[in-house]
Amino acid sequence: MTRVTSTAGMAGATGSAGAAGAAVGVDVAGGVHRVDALLLERLGRDPGRTALVCADGAVVSAGELRERVLAVAAALGARGLGPGDRVAVYHERSVEFVAAVLGVACAGAAHAAFDVADPPARTLGMLEDCAPRAVLTSRALRDRLDGCGVPMLTSDDHREGRAAPVSGSPDDPVALIFTSGSTGRPKASLISHRALVSRMNALQTTHPMTEDDRLVHHTTCTFDMYLAEIYWPLLCGATLVLSAPGGQRDADHLAALIRDHRVTTMYFGVSLLELFLLARDETERYDGLRQVLTGGEPLPADLVHRFHARSTASLTNLYGPSECTIHCTAWVCPRDPALDKVLIGSAVPDTELWVLDDDGRPVPEGEPGELYIGGAGLALGYLDRPELTAERFLRSPPVAPGRRLYRSGDLVRARPGGALEFLGRVDRQVKVRGVRIELGEIESTARRCAGVRQAVVVAHGTGLEKALAAFVVPEVPSAPAAELTASVRESLRGWLPPTMVPATVDLLDALPFTPNGKVDRLLLESRAARTTPSRPAPAADTGIEELGVEELGVEDLVAAVWCEALGLDSVKPDDDFFDLGGNSYKVVETVTRLRERLGAEIPLAALLEEPTVRGFAEEIRRVTGRA
Repeated sequence: MTRVTSTAGMAGATGSAGAAGAAVGVDVAGGVHRVDALLLERLGRDPGRTALVCADGAVVSAGELRERVLAVAAALGARGLGPGDRVAVYHERSVEFVAAVLGVACAGAAHAAFDVADPPARTLGMLEDCAPRAVLTSRALRDRLDGCGVPMLTSDDHREGRAAPVSGSPDDPVALIFTSGSTGRPKASLISHRALVSRMNALQTTHPMTEDDRLVHHTTCTFDMYLAEIYWPLLCGATLVLSAPGGQRDADHLAALIRDHRVTTMYFGVSLLELFLLARDETERYDGLRQVLTGGEPLPADLVHRFHARSTASLTNLYGPSECTIHCTAWVCPRDPALDKVLIGSAVPDTELWVLDDDGRPVPEGEPGELYIGGAGLALGYLDRPELTAERFLRSPPVAPGRRLYRSGDLVRARPGGALEFLGRVDRQVKVRGVRIELGEIESTARRCAGVRQAVVVAHGTGLEKALAAFVVPEVPSAPAAELTASVRESLRGWLPPTMVPATVDLLDALPFTPNGKVDRLLLESRAARTTPSRPAPAADTGIEELGVEELGVEDLVAAVWCEALGLDSVKPDDDFFDLGGNSYKVVETVTRLRERLGAEIPLAALLEEPTVRGFAEEIRRVTGRA
């Protein structure tokens, strides 16, 4: 029977400061407390210690941070907000963002953080679903949310003083995490105090930090790992180092933070870890790091080897959907030159895992099955989605009477010893460069575009070359193809984050179907892969390398550099870098060439987030101020 359960520390964890980690304020096997009480107690225990360091070197003590948090909580309490209420946080990464997240918890409410880089239309839609009673933001950002109909509070509205003590349950929600929804509507997981405290204890048990440790917060608030980056160091007395807004995309900035602020603990999404290593000099080492965590997508063995070659730090692969609060398994990657398969590991403390067949029965060890997750880290369910909650969060299933299990939709198998191997998805959810995406949400959005009758979206490729392709059937068969595809992409760019906009949009006279009447997605995936442009011989030397932005303009310069790096004669504004044959090494080459031509810093990750000529050029204009 395949079951993996843990109520204690993870065997084999390395890189720790000591033999065992002290819990963040609770007994892992015993009582559970609310995170707000734990936070205020820990910040007040030694108010003079450094709690937070900004990228520019500014320091915030534990006592100062505590007062800022209490000021936010007092401002919310003065407006009648408390347990059961929801508050939106709309800040760039900053001390104000951290204080807002923590202040909402200390007011007894639950926060939902929104990425200020997302299209405002998408944010407004999620705000409508979230139905907050207030939005915490800044003067500079508040105008972006005009029309949301919710009171907006800036730091000018915060007040000194004590927030009224909150009496509540560990099962009260403390955070909402939005993820892509298959129906076209993002869904929000409700994370409880109990779940968050459990996961912080799991991290501290398996990868303990002390007051001598420093951890960087650079993950965007669309990934639930940001909760760990904020709460974990503050609850255990370590120091939180804030990257600059947008700094998560800049390998040079992250390397400087690690070096200048003596960072010991770091989380990298898999794609970002690969880009970070590629962007830095191969001789540069990171032995000051003691432990590095990664996850978000499959971890290649080759990347593990390359990391181990440049750092003495341990590297741990984490796995877990947002519905299970940050992570539910962990695997410390061995320093084994023969390693060819990276596992997702076994259950973290306070977690049980089941591998079940289609009928809900345990499969034999080594056989594939769907992963079901239980334990203290489970979300309470989805906000205002009772049917979906009942479908995914099973109450008292036959294998676990009296308990709840989350049906993950992930296919795994147990290896000898109990560690799990991730095999893929059993549904239509995909991950593209670390971003969890429901293809149905993109399809639903595409069907809203003018002139579109039907739409299907598929993913093709692997790793950094993985891309989305959309196929649409027009309402009018004779519609001009170029005009409609350009219009669809432009509409999608206004409604979806860049990571969810398909790299290509192709018109079909009709959708292909399998013999049983379903859309033939395998055929479309094959077509998307086959139609990826081939790479012809490099164009003749035209002296283009001597021209700069003044002669060409940003978009033409981007196109010229892409042709040089990829060996192409020409590229179109909506061509996708990875569909044209780009890979992680070509990303570094391309961005390096553009940095030299423009004399400006361009984050490597910008090309991942905006992989079309047009989109990348717009991003370069934004970060460099070029016309």
